[in-house]
Amino acid sequence: MRLHYTLLTFEETFRYTNAMLLMMGIPPCEEYYPAGVIATLRRNAGFVGSFLLLAYTTIGELLYLRQMCECEANFLEVTFQAPCIGYCVIGVLKMAVLAGRRNTIAELVEQLRAKWKQAILTDEHRDVCECTMRPAIRVTSLTALVNVLMGISFTMLPIAEMIYRYLHTGTWIRQLPFNIWWPVDVLSGAKYFWFVYPLYVVIGFTGIIIHMAFDCLFCILAAHLCVHFRILRHNVGQVVQRHDPGQNGDANGARLRDAVVNHQDLIACSVVMQHVFGNVLFINFFGSSIIICIQAFMITTVNGYTLVKFVLFMVCFLIELLMLCVYGQDLVESSGDLTLAAYGCRWYEESKSFHQIVLQIIRRSQRPVLLVAWKFWPIQMSTFSRASWSYFTLLKSVYGDK
Repeated sequence: MRLHYTLLTFEETFRYTNAMLLMMGIPPCEEYYPAGVIATLRRNAGFVGSFLLLAYTTIGELLYLRQMCECEANFLEVTFQAPCIGYCVIGVLKMAVLAGRRNTIAELVEQLRAKWKQAILTDEHRDVCECTMRPAIRVTSLTALVNVLMGISFTMLPIAEMIYRYLHTGTWIRQLPFNIWWPVDVLSGAKYFWFVYPLYVVIGFTGIIIHMAFDCLFCILAAHLCVHFRILRHNVGQVVQRHDPGQNGDANGARLRDAVVNHQDLIACSVVMQHVFGNVLFINFFGSSIIICIQAFMITTVNGYTLVKFVLFMVCFLIELLMLCVYGQDLVESSGDLTLAAYGCRWYEESKSFHQIVLQIIRRSQRPVLLVAWKFWPIQMSTFSRASWSYFTLLKSVYGDK
């Protein structure tokens, strides 16, 4: 007996992603830019404010790093600053991509909306959709929530440390979550400190949300493609049916040709995703690998309050990369499974031209859809830990004995 459930709608699949975008002042991902510069600026005023805040944070961190180098800071102090800079740089780039590729993303969402209406026709199709999209929604929303909580904890840890020291030593030593250059010395007086500290919380929340909004959008779009590849696999497996005596016997061929067109459309959608996300994901993977390496090294050299900060920071990056690689891998597997469906569709009962089309499907699906970060880094599970561990062992061997 079939279980009854509330049918998932297309809009629901983007609900949480759009909520995160709105927190950044970014309109929903299916919305195009309005006509006219004034209307565009008015509609994206919140985004402009968030972008300027994160851009200033990045510049301020770079200026502070320059001051550290001028003061001949030691290696550990520099490595403490570097991950924060990398995180903000990647966040700024992600915001720039969401702004620059807004219309392209909206077009892709519209294509997926049209395919959703055309493809999900039977109970089997709905089961495939439910089994793929509902877990994707849960995973992305839960990952975003965990990262936000860890980001807020990271920015609030100095307050807990200050209270702890005051209760045990009687002295109040001001601390900040991370270092940014300011025109005034914010640690010199309470009026500066308590004015700036809430801004650090806003900056931390902004950075986390933009990372999660970008990554969750990628994962939800990849999950949509997985749904359609799995529905296509089901359709190709059922493409050969008994001929109706009242027809001319070409119905099977028509279904197969429709499957070929659908396959080509899905590959075209993956090319659009590669165009939108590829370059930034390369910087994300490359930068995150180095940052994870630094964080892992720092964890082996520090303790106490600083250790907790670095653990939280590293876990955020690991979860982020893991989620991207999981859905990149799922896309590889769902598109590659079409080979077996085509081979098992009873093509041997059909004409020679039918055989040739099936052979073309098999050949193309033997090269599954693989999203690559700038033609260099495959977004799949084999990429997840390779570079980070190599960099960490190198850094540990060079500096560990000093």
